[in-house]
Amino acid sequence: MRIERFYPETDEARLRACHEMVMAARPEDDPNAPPMSFGMFRGWWIYGFAGEPQQMWIATADSGELVGCYMLELPDRENRSTGFLHPFVAPTARRRGIGTALVVHAAEQAELANRALLMSDARVGAPGAAFAVAIGAKTGMQDARRILDVGPALHSKLAGLRAAAEPHAAGYSLRTWTGLTPTDLVSQACELYTALGDAPHEEAFEPARWDPARLGAAEQRVIAQGTRWYSVVAMHDASGEMAALTQVNVDPDVPGWAFQEITAVTRQHRGHRLGMLVKVAMLERLTELEPQVRQIMTFNAVQNDHMIAVNDELGHRVSDYYQGFELDVPAARKLRASK
Repeated sequence: MRIERFYPETDEARLRACHEMVMAARPEDDPNAPPMSFGMFRGWWIYGFAGEPQQMWIATADSGELVGCYMLELPDRENRSTGFLHPFVAPTARRRGIGTALVVHAAEQAELANRALLMSDARVGAPGAAFAVAIGAKTGMQDARRILDVGPALHSKLAGLRAAAEPHAAGYSLRTWTGLTPTDLVSQACELYTALGDAPHEEAFEPARWDPARLGAAEQRVIAQGTRWYSVVAMHDASGEMAALTQVNVDPDVPGWAFQEITAVTRQHRGHRLGMLVKVAMLERLTELEPQVRQIMTFNAVQNDHMIAVNDELGHRVSDYYQGFELDVPAARKLRASK
């Protein structure tokens, strides 16, 4: 087997091959999610998380058959001692040691980049989760994937949810936009993104601190993916501060679905039901602008009681759990010797 680095921004043939392989494994790896479009996959593999460094490697058998690939994120701001690994093995090539070989190879690259820890995740019950346990990865936090069914039952209760939230949110006004963040709100939007650091996270994980350059890089990925990006914010009337933000992404190549991105409220403005208010306003906006949407996907750490309560009130249902995993780089390097 040969493992080679490739650059997705210039090698579309290999990028498409990786996408096709990942999608072929979806019935086993992630059956409750819609397929990821090539546009979304391409944006992820080229731009990653807000333009931070990452490597892509592809594994082929001696016959030339594609048997695996991986992405290794190597952040250069926060988490500079960690590599975030996303390994994939072709369904027809599993249980042949290829996953282990990819992890060992990734650990070598991580060590060259002065990383001490690999982090990843996998759907509970999927082959990837069993594999992580088998190679000695330590379990961390879990995220729950929730699906909101959009239809008459949801629409009939939005007005009541808004009416219940608005008395608590007196002194706040809503503002909406589509696409890139308006120039006058960029700095404040960065504060809302940074506020996500208060949400439950792994002890070894350092939450991102956002600035206009990082936000611009993240929005460049959205442009590349060709998706429609909707934002709703709550503004504090007296101070002009952005107090809450929610964003939803709609991929035209994935009919019927929308994808919840950030929902955050700054610490000083919590306790006014702003999270519910902006999410209800977003659902009303999607009803008008994206009437074809029938399901919205979101993820929450299982410890995030506040946001889970909001989502439960809206009617989200749990479809899956995702398990976080950690593996020390030296331990990953030794896996080869144990096989």
